[in-house]
Amino acid sequence: MRNYLIKGVLALVCLALVSVSLFAQKGKPGGGGTSGGSSSCAVVTTPMLSTVTASPGINVGVFSRVGNCSTGKKRYTVTVSAMSSCGEETVMSSPVISFEGGQYKLISTTYAISPDTCLGLSKVTVSVFEGGTVLASDSTTLTIQ
Repeated sequence: MRNYLIKGVLALVCLALVSVSLFAQKGKPGGGGTSGGSSSCAVVTTPMLSTVTASPGINVGVFSRVGNCSTGKKRYTVTVSAMSSCGEETVMSSPVISFEGGQYKLISTTYAISPDTCLGLSKVTVSVFEGGTVLASDSTTLTIQ
């Protein structure tokens, strides 16, 4: 039974990695890479997880594509977080990333599920901020059992 479970998880991880690589292709041209006075604009794809069901104490891969849809260079804070079924938030990463105009980047991180986390549905979110303003955000659901 354990080998069946491990093979299933590995198959899901491989599928997620192949799917994410399809998003790695550069998006629509945003027109130039100048640092002119363009307004801020960001795009986030729905996060993909290495598994949709996990147990406390397990690591889950989180993958998404983030883009700068403005024409100028931008520096955005990209935050990956999870909200448990009992309302506790975990921030996995929150780096500042530089983007050229029209540039898209793949982001990935690991969500180490706390051994004492609440069972139930957890919401995994990728958000893009400039200063304190949310420019884009998208989420997916992870079942903790």
